[in-house]
Amino acid sequence: MHIREASNDSKTILCDYNAKKVGGVLHCFNASEHLLSLAEQNFYFGIGGVVTFKNAKKLIEILPKIPRNKILIETDAPYLTPHPFRGERNDPKYTNYIAKKISEILNLPLEEIENLTTNNAKKLFKEFSSII
Repeated sequence: MHIREASNDSKTILCDYNAKKVGGVLHCFNASEHLLSLAEQNFYFGIGGVVTFKNAKKLIEILPKIPRNKILIETDAPYLTPHPFRGERNDPKYTNYIAKKISEILNLPLEEIENLTTNNAKKLFKEFSSII
């Protein structure tokens, strides 16, 4: 789900319609603290290139509050290319810049972030494959 300027409404709809049965990804997570409780509703949080931007203060503040077992790394290619390539076409090869920034913010080794987010992605897609 890509939620923009609709956090309250989106959360209400997801909870009212029991979306936890399916779960999903809050794609391009917009750093709304109001949405953090969706982690308990089987939702993951996609963190992309925005986390590397100078004006990403809100996301940097909220990122440590996201349960670690619900953090994913994503591209949103061809958009939202991480710094220092901002303005260029985004590509999955830039996800390492996102991982490095998450590592800095959470004060964890890069390898731990890589393993954590890879395992989260595997778990997510395994859950979805059993639903389909």
